[in-house]
Amino acid sequence: MRTLIKTGMKQLMRTKLFWFFVLLAPLLSTLILRSRIDFTIAQDAETEIVELEKAEDKVAYYGGKGEYVIKVYDASGTDLSEYLLNDLQQSGLFTICRADVSGDEMQEMFIAERIREDGFEDKLGAAIYILSDFDEKIREGKTEEAMHIYILSEDSRREALESELKLQFSRMERYCDFMAVKGMMGENFSADLVRAMQEADEQMPEKQTISVAGGEGRILSFEQNNQKSRMGYAFVFLTLGFVFCGFFVAYTSIKEQKNGVFTRITLTNTNALGYFASKIACSFIVSLMMTGITAVCSLLLKPEEMGMDRGRFIAVIFLLGLIFSGLSTLLAILMGDVMGGAMAVFTVWCISSLLSGMYFPITHMSEALKILSMLMPQKWFMEGTEMIFVGDNAAFRVLLYTTTAYLGIILGLGSLGLKLKRADAWELG
Repeated sequence: MRTLIKTGMKQLMRTKLFWFFVLLAPLLSTLILRSRIDFTIAQDAETEIVELEKAEDKVAYYGGKGEYVIKVYDASGTDLSEYLLNDLQQSGLFTICRADVSGDEMQEMFIAERIREDGFEDKLGAAIYILSDFDEKIREGKTEEAMHIYILSEDSRREALESELKLQFSRMERYCDFMAVKGMMGENFSADLVRAMQEADEQMPEKQTISVAGGEGRILSFEQNNQKSRMGYAFVFLTLGFVFCGFFVAYTSIKEQKNGVFTRITLTNTNALGYFASKIACSFIVSLMMTGITAVCSLLLKPEEMGMDRGRFIAVIFLLGLIFSGLSTLLAILMGDVMGGAMAVFTVWCISSLLSGMYFPITHMSEALKILSMLMPQKWFMEGTEMIFVGDNAAFRVLLYTTTAYLGIILGLGSLGLKLKRADAWELG
């Protein structure tokens, strides 16, 4: 087997395209991790209102972790409506996404059409239309006419929304009555009302929210969500590099099968399992090389850019590389020709990347696709990365089990496939 490994590695070292992938993938992944992009899909909507650029924007992604999303069409744009929406946001029960329509000629028919589209084409709990004369309605005590509320889901949190709005409107009515008695209902009514309620809010005990991370209910901070998104895109480039490096390992096997070298090898004491194991050993060495280059590139990264210490980061990359270099080696060898092997490994890489959650969250996928995503190696490595972020000590146990399981399957299928191909070759002969 040692001779087979040496021969295979010598052929790889002479392949220029092999070095292209080995060097390029770590460099691209490092650039991704160094970027300071704030991914809107992971935007922290717990303390701030999400501002939409236009009324047609979808808000489904802001409810990726089960948040109760409320889309607000604000035709008022005053301090009073701002105060009300901020109060809803700060309650911690809702995610507010606001479209500022104060400068538009908003017709009731247009709003009705928008609400209909929200209900069928978007995913949110409720929609609110704040009328342009919101302040005037509050001043006159017509709070029920100041806004229109549309419940678009059967989520029980709609009751909390209705209760919160009733509470705030009742507060406004009480303060309006007080201001009327004091003769403060002048031109600056809205600003005075907001100031009075803010002063009362400052007298309230400060609320402290503690997030507990554990199990599948892990809660990531805004920066950790960004780190996870960057890590997902870095995994995309790294797995592509590992996939094609594994393909180049398989390329040597394809040539040996075509030239009859494999048949001559099996006439010795080397069986199909030993031959395939030698190719997996080459993939192991290739993964080690590419991980080493990634480790050198990681010296340009700070620990906070990786979300974990350098040693853990390198270990995660190495385990991921073992799976994908071995998987691509298996697929290409079984296909038996260069073009078919390249198409097979690239197709598997594309599909597994899409279903694993590296590009976008899979929260809103169907149950069937969620189950299918559990078969993708990247899915488990994204889970492991998240576990490392929150300090879960079981992260590497999960990653080791995953790697061992996939390598066992790859070795078994590879040796069986080569035996069947050899048997077919004898029959044809």
